[in-house]
Order: sequence, then C-alpha cells, then structure tokens
Amino acid sequence: MQGIDKVAVIDVIARKVIKTIDVDFVDTGDRPHYVVIDKLNGFWYVTLISSGYVLKFDLETDEFIDSLRVGNMPALMALDEPNQILYISRFMPMPTMGMDGSNSTAIDVIDASNMKFIGKINVGARSPHGIALSSDEKKLWVASNEASHFFEIEISRFQEENYQPKSFKIGPDVPDSYNINDMIYNALELELNEEDSKLFITCSGSNEVRIFDTSNGEIISSFSINKQPWHLALSNDNENLFTTNRGGMSVSKINFKTETVFDLSDSLMQMPHGCVLTPDESELIISASGGNRILVVDTKSMKIIDIINFETPMSMPTGIAIFEEN
Repeated sequence: MQGIDKVAVIDVIARKVIKTIDVDFVDTGDRPHYVVIDKLNGFWYVTLISSGYVLKFDLETDEFIDSLRVGNMPALMALDEPNQILYISRFMPMPTMGMDGSNSTAIDVIDASNMKFIGKINVGARSPHGIALSSDEKKLWVASNEASHFFEIEISRFQEENYQPKSFKIGPDVPDSYNINDMIYNALELELNEEDSKLFITCSGSNEVRIFDTSNGEIISSFSINKQPWHLALSNDNENLFTTNRGGMSVSKINFKTETVFDLSDSLMQMPHGCVLTPDESELIISASGGNRILVVDTKSMKIIDIINFETPMSMPTGIAIFEEN
C-alpha cells in the first residue's frame, strides 16, 4: 500500500483484509512498492522506493526480521529461493508521481539469509527495471525502462572484473547504444516461460507485449495492448498471458493458441498495477493503485467477480504476491 506505508495481508478466498503491517521504516513516505514471497524458507520481502530499503519479514508471523538500505530507489525483485539470493532492480521516471526516477544503472545482489550485500551488476543502461530469473537460477534477464534494451546476465560471471552482460535491442528503431535514453518502448516488466526459452516484455511506451527468443534475443511476436501494459502474469501451460494496462483502465488476456487479445475495461480499474494468478489459475487478482481496491477477475469469462476495498483513502496498492498455505 504505497500511499500509506503499509503492506496488506488479504485472505483471497474470504475476500477480506486480514491485517496491515506498518513499513513506515524511516519516515512518512517510504513508499513500499513490490513484494516477493519466499515460501521455501518462510520469508517475504518488500522494497521501499523512496527511502531505499529492502525489508525482510517472517512469512508466518509477519514480524519484521531485518533490513538493508540499497539506495537508488529499489523497485522490483527476483528471488533465488534455494540459495536465498535477492536481485533488486531500479525505479524509473514517473512524472505523474512527482518522481524523476533513479539514475542508477545497477542491479543490487543481496544475500537474503543475512541481508548483506554480495555485489552489483552494472548493465550500463539507466533504470534497469524489469527483471526475471531463469528457473535454474543461472541467468538473470533485465530490461532498461529508458534505453529500450534488455540484458542477459550470467550469474556465475557477474563478479568478474569488467564483465558486461549481453545486450539486445527491443526494436530495430532503437539506437545501438544503450547509453542513449530513447524512451521508445519503456520496458516495464519481464516474465520467462517455464522452459526459459521465451522472454515476455511489457512495453508501456509502444502499447505492446513483445516476445523474444532467449537463445538469440530475436523477437518472435508482438501483441498490441490498450494501453500502457504494466505488470503481467503467465499461465502455467504458457497458453495465456494477462497484463494490467495502467493507462487503459483495463486488463488484457492474450491467448497464444488463437493469437487473440481480449480486453476487460472498467471504471473500477483506476491505474491497475500488479496482477497475480491464484494457484488454481481460476482467478486473476489485480491491484488498482488509483482506485484504492483489489479486483478479482474470473480468468475464463474475463469478468470482475469481486472487489476488496481498502478502508484507508489513498492506500495506492501496487505490488502483489500470492501463496497457498499448506
């Protein structure tokens, strides 16, 4: 709940907020942005974009455990659960929020077991925001929001002196140099399929989802989205991709078998931000950051079937994560 420095815990089945956890760590305006859950080891983590911290909590009790200040507006996270390694991306320019974004070109690498720095991965391009880790934890994919390039990082090599990750252009109209902030595609979030053979990128600047072959970085296909595709969720069978569309007050469902896009638009979806599928994939849970609510969408009918409103005005729900209790 980025607007009030809290994280909400929601019972999705009961459709109610169980509790809220205070993450007002330094002062009012820490801005908790994104959450990841480590079910294997029993923790969850949240980034505070304004005060620059990553916080660690116990998954069962929600008690605060530890923190680390990484600075430079930490945004999204990719988590290596078996090795307890966190990869932290950077926030990007958001004029509507009065935030210029971070000038950082680096991804922070953290030992989550003790919340200590391991190192940094400097991709060389500003605002490396979208981030995805391969299923074998050997490769990290990162996209610059400003330079319209994405990068393949070999985890075993990132501490090598002068190591430069392999870079790829999101489109042929992008400058060859990733030092130029072309702002054409404004890559937002990344997702890998189960085989790690395809990389999905939401391009909020061009209103597209672009799909790339991870073996060579070449584009496979693209789908037009209305408008500003933001966060995404991929079904386990890789047949459907869902995106929240920040500027379109909508959510889209891409079916790869039929190569069709279905848009669900509704006034309740004010600035839709995060989205996540329930474990059985029957429902898509969406945070409406401008609407002070969580929406539940049936993934087959693509209709809103429930609403969970927050009592506190201007809560601004953003990042969202889900897990099924044993």
